[in-house]
Amino acid sequence: MLGREPTFAAIVICDLGVIIAIVVVGVRDTPVVSAISLFVSLATLVMVCAVQHTSSRESKALNLKLDELIRVSEARNELIGAEEESHARLATHAVELRERRLTDPRG
Repeated sequence: MLGREPTFAAIVICDLGVIIAIVVVGVRDTPVVSAISLFVSLATLVMVCAVQHTSSRESKALNLKLDELIRVSEARNELIGAEEESHARLATHAVELRERRLTDPRG
């Protein structure tokens, strides 16, 4: 969810809204310390979303490459797109693969 462009855009817009609100309303106590703290918090949030977006994109690309290798090999095609299945279904696949590995003479 954090890795999607609309989420990233919404967070940046909210961050800008907070900055504008602080400027309009004013900051009490020590304005410099509060402004620096706010900036660091907002920048951290933006960077977390940016890293998540990059990681999500790379993971999706890797899954597509693996799906293509499965498609062109002798592997079972029902594993294509497994990353979108439920945890229970993935656990079932893991058990099946473990059993196959134990019974397969090729090791």
